[in-house]
Amino acid sequence: MPEQDQNEQQRRQQSDRGQMLLLVLIFYLTFFSESDAPALISAPYLSASERLGRQRAAHGILNSTNWDGFSPHEHKEGAPPWEVPKYLNLTGFRESDGLAWDDLNYFKDRCRQWSKHAYPPPQEGSDEWNHGAVKRTWQNATGTVQGKWIRRQGSAVRRKGNYNLTAIAPGVNWMEGDVDWGWNVTGSHGSVVLRFEEDDTDDSVYREATKEAKEQHTAGVAREISAVATFQDEDTSAASFVMQLYGVHWPLQGSIILTTTSEKFAGIFGLPHFTPHAKFFETSQRLLNRTVDKTLRGRERSRLPDTSNPWNSVIEGDFGGHLPRCEYIMYLQLHALDHHYTDVKGFMDPAHSLIDDLERELRFPSGARNTKTPELQMSLVAWSPDCSYYLESKGPPLFPPADGQHLVGVKEEVLLSRVNYSLLVFTFVYAVQVMLLKGQIKESPTPSTLNRLSFWSMSMMLLADGMVFSASSAWSVNSSDGFHSALLLTFVSFMSSAMGAGLLASIRGSEPERRARDTPATTTTNSTNTTAATPTPPPPPPVPQSSDSLPPPVTAEPPRASSPPIIIPSDQDIDAEIAQNVAAGASAIPGLGPTTNTTATATANNRPRTAQFAPVVFYFFLIILAIMVLTVLSLSWPPGARAIYINTISLLYFSLWLPQIWRNARRNSRRSFSWNFLVGQSLCRLAPFAYFYLYDNNFLFVPSDWITLACLVGWVWAQLLVMIMQNFWEPRLGIPFPRGWMPEVWDYHRILRQDDIESGVVIGLELDSFSSSSSAVADGAEQHHKGLRERAKELKQRGMTLRNVDCAICREEMLVPVVMTGKPDPSWSMADMLERKSYMITPCRHMFHTKCLEQWFRKRLVCPICREDLQPL
Repeated sequence: MPEQDQNEQQRRQQSDRGQMLLLVLIFYLTFFSESDAPALISAPYLSASERLGRQRAAHGILNSTNWDGFSPHEHKEGAPPWEVPKYLNLTGFRESDGLAWDDLNYFKDRCRQWSKHAYPPPQEGSDEWNHGAVKRTWQNATGTVQGKWIRRQGSAVRRKGNYNLTAIAPGVNWMEGDVDWGWNVTGSHGSVVLRFEEDDTDDSVYREATKEAKEQHTAGVAREISAVATFQDEDTSAASFVMQLYGVHWPLQGSIILTTTSEKFAGIFGLPHFTPHAKFFETSQRLLNRTVDKTLRGRERSRLPDTSNPWNSVIEGDFGGHLPRCEYIMYLQLHALDHHYTDVKGFMDPAHSLIDDLERELRFPSGARNTKTPELQMSLVAWSPDCSYYLESKGPPLFPPADGQHLVGVKEEVLLSRVNYSLLVFTFVYAVQVMLLKGQIKESPTPSTLNRLSFWSMSMMLLADGMVFSASSAWSVNSSDGFHSALLLTFVSFMSSAMGAGLLASIRGSEPERRARDTPATTTTNSTNTTAATPTPPPPPPVPQSSDSLPPPVTAEPPRASSPPIIIPSDQDIDAEIAQNVAAGASAIPGLGPTTNTTATATANNRPRTAQFAPVVFYFFLIILAIMVLTVLSLSWPPGARAIYINTISLLYFSLWLPQIWRNARRNSRRSFSWNFLVGQSLCRLAPFAYFYLYDNNFLFVPSDWITLACLVGWVWAQLLVMIMQNFWEPRLGIPFPRGWMPEVWDYHRILRQDDIESGVVIGLELDSFSSSSSAVADGAEQHHKGLRERAKELKQRGMTLRNVDCAICREEMLVPVVMTGKPDPSWSMADMLERKSYMITPCRHMFHTKCLEQWFRKRLVCPICREDLQPL
């Protein structure tokens, strides 16, 4: 009893330590996470009124400037007054700030070149910024695009030592010294993913009023737009970075200008001056004057002070101060739709826009069109005015189409459709997994069959199901468009996790080594004392000997006293039966009388199995949480480190059958999980990886990698091949284990020798081989008898002979090969090994068909003839 209390106390201490570890992890992620926004526990350097005052002043400058009000260039002596450099009294737009504004005109020229190539004017020599009323690009750019970029150095060289951040943004606690600036791209090439969100309601749209019979200018309509950009430098080992940009979209032209806004760069207030044409300046200025004023009025009317920046470029918070980062100005030009759509009859009709019909059908599907939705394609020119370099998308005319097609993606409606369809497919896959789990539970109803299964193989599958359940639950809560599909996947993954947890708890409770450890020592002591206290029955009367019978041999044991019958439970869980009898106050063995002093033992053995499995569930939760946190953090790692992490996790996950191979070898067991479960689970768990590694247009935009998938598939099927060899040959075949690593087990398929038969190792096996007077000839099966004679002749040449014996279960005759006396063990061929697997020899020297005895073992672990206990397979 003291030992049991000590074990229980240790388990409680482990559970308390796990809970404390979880609280520490949550506290660290909440208060010490490395992100990019001001800390929740740190005081802002500006009060809410001060920040609103500065933003109001910047809004006044935005409202009062003209097209040529910001003309930064190198000052030339003797230049006329209209050529004098002009700057704005905005943060980052002042001459004293020192940004590389000399390249502003070059940036506008590059924007003009990209637009002319991607969206050429309808007529040569006409206004390149006025394409008329015909719409040839997507009017709503909400969607996701990705592509490759290259880096070009600006004309001026800028380093962090060229800027006085204290003078640019006074009062900010900048992280200076040897700290490198964030978002600084130093590699020559990389990739980018842009996610656009555009609001086309009347509050976010500006439409220029036109006179009657006058065609509206291409820049006459402007809308607010925002984007989340993820840049990855593939030339260096730098981590990826994510930024938020805000800007304006001119849908008739298909042009987009975005900019970052921070403490040292008032990008949103100076955005109209980045436009390449005066008409775009005018409409963007009027749109921003209205939308910025609306945002500031909402903050002024709010009762709660808000010191944050509504146009902040940083998505996540930084709790270590303000890190200076490179600012960006992006110009994107949407490409015209493919000629397969522009050549449609009626496309050039200004009164009826095919683009509007396509977007209306995507947003409110009615089944009117069955054509494939065109891709969302655009060109990119990004310029950093403080770090002085350009990032341009790869594609024609500077690069061949094989190197890139600029930025290509899909609209949000198409992406959501792919997500919902993929989630439904994953739901079907998990439904198949649930059916496989249900079948495996039926295949393993007893402790004998459960004991064959590996606890760790099932744990790895349960961890994966738990991660899918957690991810789909978060998705269903946060996503409104894919709610139903995500909720369905959440339910099915929960069913898979619940059924897997139940099977795992049964496997854990059926392990004999764990059951022996959990069973208190008092059970054995009490049973021993009770047995000793039981009165010894009187000796039986002597057995009379007849005159014509032989006396027993000298080595024969004296006759046993009659003992009460022992009832073995149907599931062969004898240890559990004894513990249950002891807990009920009865004897450990029926018939020996009541057991004394069993109260403490009953209390110890009546602990709920759920309480014993609860610490395992808690540790699983910690592992799932740790893996998900690492996976999220790996999104910002360099590509090489991220690939190593993902491939390592995938390889460990698909090593799920290795623990089962080890358990088969340790227990010398040929059968564990059913083959339907092994093959079905392998296919179902490889299916999601095949989707992401083979399908280029997957909803996570993961690049295809069929080599990695081939390695994972080969690794899984190699494990299945090993288990096939364990099933048809030997569980320990070809596995060199040192002596003492594996327990000694009985070989049910041992090689038979004639010496063993003569010494009585096998009961019922005839010493002579089959003859022509066997039952096969009596029944007229001459052909069968001829085949047996040829087989016997072949075995005789190899030093073996055929013997026959009757199976006590099916009452059929079986022929087994036996090695002759004095002959060495022959080299077993494939047919010989399969023939060996057709029979089984028990430790009590009885022989049966393998199939018959395995079916018997599913119900009873005793010999069908002598009722002696047998070792499990």
